[in-house]
Amino acid sequence: MASKTKEKLAAALVTELQQTPVDKITIQAIVDDCELTRQTFYNHFADIYELVEWTAKEATNRALANVADYDNWQQGFLNIMADIQANQYLVMNTYQSAYRDLLEKYIYTVLYQYIIKVVDRQAVGMRVAAKHKHFIAHFYSLAFIALIFEWVKDGFHDDPQEIVEQTGVLVQGDFQKALNNYAE
Repeated sequence: MASKTKEKLAAALVTELQQTPVDKITIQAIVDDCELTRQTFYNHFADIYELVEWTAKEATNRALANVADYDNWQQGFLNIMADIQANQYLVMNTYQSAYRDLLEKYIYTVLYQYIIKVVDRQAVGMRVAAKHKHFIAHFYSLAFIALIFEWVKDGFHDDPQEIVEQTGVLVQGDFQKALNNYAE
């Protein structure tokens, strides 16, 4: 029941973001859109930005389901970009708001959690210190986030499939090579 209410609020948020910057959206507009009360909103979220974060997290979880391994990382990256493109009003309105840092932090967290799983799976059977695995995931998270924000800033002009394929050429074998260099 709580999840269904959150989903209704998220759907109303996405509808509002198609015409209103995130800084201008009110809780009243959200609850009016889905015929709920303000108290119902506050039973689930502290403010609009917590709803934005939850909405983005849910979308990302759907995009990355079952693709957290090295063989499928490109599909996971493409799924994230496709999801961003499908929710471009939400992303652009947040990107252009005072809460851009929140968006960057959120995307970094999602990418890092995804990439560290891939790194951990690649490191099975190797003795690699956690700090080195963390650095590999950190480095690639920052690289991917830079590509994503450049793409967003350019108005989603480039084909996400092409960006992912070009990234794949650069990254091919690099996780394993880095882990081998760090292995004890």
